[in-house]
Amino acid sequence: MRRTARVRPGIAWRLALAACAAMPSPTPAQSLIPMVEGPGACAVELREVLRLGAPGDPGTIGSRPEITRTAAGHYVVASVENRGQLLVFDSNGAFLEAFGRNGDAPGEYRVPGRVRPGSDGDLRILDLVNRRITHLSADGRLLETTDVRSLHGLDFVTLAAGERHAVSGFGQLDDALSATTHVIDGDGARRTSLGAVPVASWVVNFFRAPVAVDGQGSVWTTRAGEYGFEAWDPGGGDAPLSRIVGEPEWFDPGPPQPGAPVSAPAPSIVISLRVDRGLLWAGTWVADENWTANAGAEPSPLELDRVLDTILDVIDPASGALIARTRRDEALRGTGDDRLLFGVREEGGVARAVIFEPALAGPDCPATNPSGR
Repeated sequence: MRRTARVRPGIAWRLALAACAAMPSPTPAQSLIPMVEGPGACAVELREVLRLGAPGDPGTIGSRPEITRTAAGHYVVASVENRGQLLVFDSNGAFLEAFGRNGDAPGEYRVPGRVRPGSDGDLRILDLVNRRITHLSADGRLLETTDVRSLHGLDFVTLAAGERHAVSGFGQLDDALSATTHVIDGDGARRTSLGAVPVASWVVNFFRAPVAVDGQGSVWTTRAGEYGFEAWDPGGGDAPLSRIVGEPEWFDPGPPQPGAPVSAPAPSIVISLRVDRGLLWAGTWVADENWTANAGAEPSPLELDRVLDTILDVIDPASGALIARTRRDEALRGTGDDRLLFGVREEGGVARAVIFEPALAGPDCPATNPSGR
C-alpha cells in the first residue's frame, strides 16, 4: 500500500494532490498490467565513466543541467545558468567549445533543455521558454526550427525519421491545464494527444515528464503523481496500448518533506525512462532516507543528492515483472542519448556532473527480454 502523503500548509501542493487524486481511471480498451515485484539476484550496477565541469572550465554545469552524448562521443551540457550557451566536452571530459546564445531568434535559446542526438551527429534542442525544438547539423548549422506552441515541453523523442516528435510537458487541453504528451508534425501542428492528467500548476512536475520510444515505435509515457507507465500508438488512439501500474510503498507523490529547500521536487517523481533491448528502465526520485531538516545547513540547489535518493527499476513491459531494483543514495537523471545516467555534485563550490553507465548484474539477470519482445 502507498503510504499516506504528509500534509502541510500550501495551497499549490494541496491543489496538485487533489488533481492527482482525480486522475481518470484507465479505459477498458487498454491492456492493464499490474507490476509484479520481487526480483531475484539481479541489480542495476553503475560504472562511473567520467566527470564534467573542472574548476577552470568556462560556464557552469549548473544545478539542473541536461546532458547528452553525441554520435562522435562528445558531451553536450545545457544549463539555465549559462544563459543560452551550451557547453561541449570531449570523450575524456575536457572542455571543447560553447555554442548558442541567449535570445529569441533562430539558433538562440532562453532555457535550453532536453538535447537529443541523431545517428549522423545532428542535435535537436528543446527550449522550455521559447517553446520550440531547434535542429542543428553535425557542424552546428541551423537546419530547422519546430514550434511546440502551447505546450511547455519538458522532454521529447523524435519519430518517423524526424518528421514527427512526441513532446511531453504541460499545456492547455480542453480548457484545462494538463500534463500530456503531444505528437506534433515538423511544422509544429498537433496530430494527437497521448493522454492527459489535470494538474494545478506546470511547476509541480518541472523536473521531468519523461518519454521514450521502443523498438516497435510505441511511445512510452508516465503519469503525473503516479508510479505507472503507458505505451501509446503515436498515430493516435483514445487509450494506451498497455499500462503498467505499481504501488510501491516508497512512492510518495507529495508534498515535499518538512524542511526541504524550496528547490526540492515532490518526494517521489519518475525522472528518467528508456527502453533498451525490450526492457523498460525507469529512475524515480524519492526522499533521502538519511536526510532530515535538522541535519545541518539547508542543502544548496547543487546538492539534490542530500535530499533525494534514486530508485532504478528494470521492468519487462509485456508481463510487468520487475527484473531488477536498486536504490542509489544520489539524485540521478537520464541523458538525452538514453544510454547513461548522471548526478550533479558540488566539489569545492563547483558543480560537476558525474556520468554513469548502467548495466544489469547478477546470476538471475536475463540475457534478453524474457517475454521475447
